Amino acid sequence: MRRSTAWAFAVLSSILCMPGCGKSLGVLVGGGSHAQISLTVHDAAPLGITVLSLQVTVMSAKLEPGNVSLSLPERVELTQLQSDTTVLASTQIPSGTYTSLALDIENPSLTIINNTGGPITPFQGQTCAINAVCQFTPVVTNGTTLTFSTAPVFPLVLATNAETGLELDFDIADLVQSDFSLNYFNTGALAVTQLASVEGAAELRRLNHVLGTVTQVTMNTFSFTTPTEIKIAAITDANTSFNFSSVCIADNFSCVKVGQVLEVDISLEGNGTLLAKEVDLEADVNVEEISGLIVMLGSPVTNFQMLVRQASPAALTASSGVVGTVVTETIGNPTMFSVDNHSFTLPAGLTFTNSASLLVGQEVLSDVAITKVPTFTTSSIALRRSQVTALVFTPPAGASTSFVLSPLPSLFQTALPINITSLQVDTTAQTTFEDLTPDTIAGVTLGENVSVGGFLFNTQPVPNRFVIAVDAVRGQPIPGP
Repeated sequence: MRRSTAWAFAVLSSILCMPGCGKSLGVLVGGGSHAQISLTVHDAAPLGITVLSLQVTVMSAKLEPGNVSLSLPERVELTQLQSDTTVLASTQIPSGTYTSLALDIENPSLTIINNTGGPITPFQGQTCAINAVCQFTPVVTNGTTLTFSTAPVFPLVLATNAETGLELDFDIADLVQSDFSLNYFNTGALAVTQLASVEGAAELRRLNHVLGTVTQVTMNTFSFTTPTEIKIAAITDANTSFNFSSVCIADNFSCVKVGQVLEVDISLEGNGTLLAKEVDLEADVNVEEISGLIVMLGSPVTNFQMLVRQASPAALTASSGVVGTVVTETIGNPTMFSVDNHSFTLPAGLTFTNSASLLVGQEVLSDVAITKVPTFTTSSIALRRSQVTALVFTPPAGASTSFVLSPLPSLFQTALPINITSLQVDTTAQTTFEDLTPDTIAGVTLGENVSVGGFLFNTQPVPNRFVIAVDAVRGQPIPGP
């Protein structure tokens, strides 16, 4: 059976202390009878719909024998991690031999856009109209508790001061059934693999573009909480880069303040350290900002509809239920347009300067004054990273650093005012490649299923084909039964 993995997410928990020690969000140090381990998770959808959001709560993750807990529950968003990795928890356990991993996954929430050509009624419940964005609670069949106990991962031997990791692979195509129920036991829906071991402060996993609100600042460490309430403490060092634009000219650790929204690139190191490599300001204290996915453009483009994925603390104070809703944003006069690319250098010729630059499928960040939900007026729109998974239609030729993806998820194929039938993927010297053979542009081959993360522009090299400049390419299993 071929597996399809259109979305990838990662949950990382560093494990070092005795059971019952609770969450450790700072630097972890091995020793005694302890061993270091990390748990990561990777994550396609039924035909005719685009899954815009799938959130689940990992209620517990326990190693046996000993009923050793990894300090959960935590809420995770699968669709936002197609090409990225995020951190879930840090905790500690004793060294030893573990024979199984038990997971309890509950409280799913599914948001789709119905591009099937007609109304659909999941579970004979609410009807989702054609082209509508609908959110509902899917039925989970066959239970929510799963146990993994087979080779080559188990038995898992953690020697004293050992440093290793486990990775969970979710496949939305196998997980989401034709009636929109979820079946974690379906073949290919969920699997476990073991990560390569590292020593000391060597990097076990890179966690890029982790978004969160600062809750505490102490010495060279700051704590922040992600949109799904995951709590993270990251240390900084002399090599950490800061990008606070004109808000804080110093561009160093002194710019970090409680209440800010930051995007952080983190190195999860073998000794348990979460080291911030890059820290970028997304929203300053008390600024109302929302970010999300453009699902429809007005005609003419004086407004657009956006599925809100994240909101700053000030925006949540003004409208606590705005996340997860579809809002209409009117483009103010004037409105400043920019690209939120931070340290990633864009290829020449790509611009995002006015309303004509907007495109369905883009992720954008907007300054708003939330006075009336669900209609806002914005004065600032920043282009953020989109994540797309599709098959390679045209591989890179010769020394080319570009390739073409097609067919695309239905959101793109039915987009107005123009259908987006394919994407030209432009890579650069800063682009990372993962889970390919080899892990370079040469690993991108005809028919390969890949997830890309980058900036989607309203630029057409040929009709109905648009450009996405990417900083990440991740290989995925080929979709199919």
